Amino acid sequence: MRTNRPLAFLVVLLFTAIVVIGAFGTSWNTVSELPQNPADQSNIEGIGMLIFTHYVAPFEVLSIVLLASLIGAIYLAKGEENQ
Repeated sequence: MRTNRPLAFLVVLLFTAIVVIGAFGTSWNTVSELPQNPADQSNIEGIGMLIFTHYVAPFEVLSIVLLASLIGAIYLAKGEENQ
């Protein structure tokens, strides 16, 4: 398997920059903004509404981070034996 280290380094640098900008550029709101629903104490509907409206960008960044970690874990678990 041929690796292109400068390209990989550039991708990692770009990804890290996006995560850092996302972490420090986002105004993290608290739970006090959660819409109240007295009928449902778990308030799953309110949490889902906030995730898919106000917090869609951090949610998408988090999903990319989790996907990248999943791919990395699969790659590490596969090992070097197939080369």
